[in-house]
This record gives sequence, C-alpha cells and structure tokens, in this order.
Amino acid sequence: MGFLFHLWGAILGLWIHIGTRIFPPTIHPMVVHFPIVLLYLSLLTAILSWLWPVPDRFFDRASFWLLVLGLLAGIVAAAMGVVSEHFVHWTATTDALLSAHQRDAVLTGFFGLASLALRLLARYPRASGAGWSFAHTQRGRQTLLSFVLLIGAVALVTLTASIGGTMVYQYGVGVH
Repeated sequence: MGFLFHLWGAILGLWIHIGTRIFPPTIHPMVVHFPIVLLYLSLLTAILSWLWPVPDRFFDRASFWLLVLGLLAGIVAAAMGVVSEHFVHWTATTDALLSAHQRDAVLTGFFGLASLALRLLARYPRASGAGWSFAHTQRGRQTLLSFVLLIGAVALVTLTASIGGTMVYQYGVGVH
C-alpha cells in the first residue's frame, strides 16, 4: 500500500511540474463550468425522463451520457484545479476554503459515480458475473436511488461552486 502512495505522489508531482509550465494560472476557471453544466443537464433530462417517458428512452439515455461526460469533465477540472492552486498565495482562511472546496468536489464525484454505477446495474443486470443479477423488481429502486444520488451530486457541485466563488469574489484568490 505504501508503494501506491509513493507512486501517486510521484505522478501528482510530475503532473504539477508539467502542468504549471503548460497551462495558464486561470486554467481551472476556464474548464470548471463544463462539469457543472453537464451535471445540471443530466439531472434535468433525468427529471424529463420521469415526467415524459418516450418509447426510445431518449431523455434517460441523454441523462446517462450527460452524467458520464460530466464526471469526465469533473476529472479534468479537478486536475486543472491542482495545477491552478500552485499559482496562488494562500492564507489560513483561503486554505480552509480550498480544503472544503476540494472535499466537496470529491464527494460530488463519489455521488455521481454511485449514481452511474446504479444506472449501469439497472441497465445491464447480469454484467457483474454469470448467474448474478438484480431482480427485475429491483430496477425501479435502483433508478430511484440513482436519481436521488444524482440530486445529491448536483447539490454538492452547487456547494463546491459556491465555495469556489467565495474564494474568488470575496477573497480575490487567483485574481491578484
């Protein structure tokens, strides 16, 4: 396990070393809006799929792929945030806000991944191995729980964005 932590530290150090030379200091604010919008659109289309079911499940499929894209964009935004934080002077107050911002971003990712995993289980019930599957009666519960987790992810990304906005607009992080 110690090897993995050292490997992760080396990869992160290399990313920071390369990223701070390639990307501008404002790279995180340039890309962070994409995962926010994609998660909101995923929730909106999930709501539409419940309110307006169509035979080809267009809104359900759109919500699924918007969630996938939102999670991928979130990984990119987080990686760019790691780069951007090395261009900024941090005080005790802004460092505490950064910790909360990072924590909530990670929680957003976990909620989104859990929602995605449940949607995959509902869509492909036998994907986990031969003979194992959720009963068809469980699919409704899975999709409902997936929907609740998606609401949680959107609430958390809103909180994360609010903390990021506070750092920028109240404390001037990244603008000086």
